Amino acid sequence: MKMILMLVTFVLIETVSAQAINCFPENRLSFPVKKNKFQKSFQTLSPGGMNEISYNTVMDKFVSYWSPIVEKKMNKKLVIKREWDASRVNAFATRDDDNNPVIVINGGMARHPEMNAEALMLILCHELGHHMGGAPKMFRGSSKRRSWSSAEGQADYFATSKCLPLMIQEEPQFFAREIDMKNEKCHSDICEKILPAAMRVGNLFASLKSDWRYPSLDLQDNTVVSKTYYQHATPQCRLDTFISGSLCINEVNNDFDNLDYRVGACTRDIYQEAARPACWFNSKNY
Repeated sequence: MKMILMLVTFVLIETVSAQAINCFPENRLSFPVKKNKFQKSFQTLSPGGMNEISYNTVMDKFVSYWSPIVEKKMNKKLVIKREWDASRVNAFATRDDDNNPVIVINGGMARHPEMNAEALMLILCHELGHHMGGAPKMFRGSSKRRSWSSAEGQADYFATSKCLPLMIQEEPQFFAREIDMKNEKCHSDICEKILPAAMRVGNLFASLKSDWRYPSLDLQDNTVVSKTYYQHATPQCRLDTFISGSLCINEVNNDFDNLDYRVGACTRDIYQEAARPACWFNSKNY
């Protein structure tokens, strides 16, 4: 009886420790909704950002495209929880009791001044990347056992190397560029279409910490990690990862593997600019 109790306790601790993977680091930034006298939200309290209709439209498109794929490849149901009234700037990935992939999107994040439809789609793709992004996988708590979730950097890499390119192929008109953001780092139409959303998400990320610099297309994070970093890298490193993923066009239809980081990815020995950046990934120590 004692052994059974110990086993149950271990399982509960392990489940809680991997329950939710936050898209953003802990922060106090929030954007509440403004209500009219009938208690219906009608505008945001921030300049820019998204309204509730646009917020739901983007998630409808995402669910319509990815639900059949998740069901086919994972034999699971994709669950999207729309927390429009939640004011905190956050989104996260988790799983329900049936191990279905769950994505939670707070309205406070959508109301952030940097957010628009394309940026929200990128965030959704990042969260899906925790479920479908493959190796490298995070560790469970302080143990050496791998979690169900892909690392933060890998979720970003999945977002722009698989998720967004496939959606652009499906609905090219949805990703019309806001402004001409041609940049020497981009060598493909896919990259140029993703770039505005990548900049917005990078800026949003930078706004959460006073000591974080805003990313720039003219810069690059030249950090070389000695060990793969599984948590939130710098905004510049994150932008670099988005760009690298968008250049990995030859692998867009090949799924990532849960164990071998090379499968479905662009590696440095072949695709230098399209590989995972060294600012968070070390292929010899992951």
